[in-house]
Amino acid sequence: MKQIVYIDIDGNEGEDFLRNTLEDTYELLRLENAEEVISYLDENSVKVDALIIGHPSRVPEVEKLLRFVQNSNSVIFAIPVLVFTDEESTDLDELFLEDPVVDIFRIGQSPVIVKNRIKRATQFLTSVSFAECARMLQVLPSLIYLKDARGRYVFCSQYWHHLDHYDDPEWTIVGKTDLEIRKDTENAKKALESDLQIIKTGVGTSYVIEENEDGKQEFLQLIKEPLKYEDGRVRGIIALINDVTEQELLKRKLEKLSFTDELTGLHNRAYMDVYMRTFNSSSYPVTIMSADCDHLKSINDQYGHMVGDEYIRMSVTLMRSILPTRSEICRTGGDEFLIFIPKTDEEKATYYLEKLEEMQEIFRIQDQKLSVSFGFATINEPGEPFDKAIERSDAKMYCRKQMRRAAREEQERG
Repeated sequence: MKQIVYIDIDGNEGEDFLRNTLEDTYELLRLENAEEVISYLDENSVKVDALIIGHPSRVPEVEKLLRFVQNSNSVIFAIPVLVFTDEESTDLDELFLEDPVVDIFRIGQSPVIVKNRIKRATQFLTSVSFAECARMLQVLPSLIYLKDARGRYVFCSQYWHHLDHYDDPEWTIVGKTDLEIRKDTENAKKALESDLQIIKTGVGTSYVIEENEDGKQEFLQLIKEPLKYEDGRVRGIIALINDVTEQELLKRKLEKLSFTDELTGLHNRAYMDVYMRTFNSSSYPVTIMSADCDHLKSINDQYGHMVGDEYIRMSVTLMRSILPTRSEICRTGGDEFLIFIPKTDEEKATYYLEKLEEMQEIFRIQDQKLSVSFGFATINEPGEPFDKAIERSDAKMYCRKQMRRAAREEQERG
């Protein structure tokens, strides 16, 4: 039961009136003086629905009590103060009708009138307190909002520039869905879909979206939780939006570094493992091509490792110039590469292989022609493991390498 604290130093008339009027609706607690009320409110404000002061013009230190409530109402709790009086004291007691006193009634008035005045006073101060809270939330860098059970905004602590009318002082977000206000329609759809899922399941969610507005890239983290009735039904959503651009860009930079080969700028073996695990089933047939630089050791021995590194980079230039942009080229070892070419059948892969072997003749370093051995295997549909296809591709590449080595040795002998 809701609690009302009251103070009345004038005897039983006021107490009898309050009890006869309110005790069927409220728990009534009488305290003896202003200090007792201050002490009780300081410790038990969450329990108290209203404070009633009888004949405040006669209560010692009543100004101290009212100052305490007024100061506390703005930051700690929201408790309305009402006063009751009698005909003899009305003129003096009406002088207290200013913050935080919101209403006055007289002993003997109808119980319905008194209860309604207490109810309206509570609702009024709660709304004032919420507005004060909203003003405080505006200074935070994060954005906080509430939505109803249909995904419509009820409250938003501030408007960000990702909204269509964020800078219009006459515009309000209240009653609108994300589809009606967001500039990025894809993010708006994602927001509404996640809202409806929360309302359906009663389970919160968290995710990061990317916004690009006026050439500025931003990343926003959304944390959403359901608001529920006592019976468990979802009544709405409370959410927090944080700007995580700095953290997300750093995260992506670190991920890129962890997946990137320093010498060539290609993806490395760690990336290749992730790529194979997450390969899109709609991208079949896929061709896997193995590549290995020929006679790199002799180049390193003759010209040094800096020239050898340039030889490797030249091999990458060859592959990038011939293979389609959708290809994923990974450096898997010193002079070894694996290439994944989605949506490429055996006939197309053969064409790429022939072009690679043909075009490498035009690349030279020092007095050496570029020489790279290639082999490939094609997986036409999901089912065959990647490692089996890689084995077949490697075997063809090594066979080609041995043939080229034999041809070169024969040429040197001749």
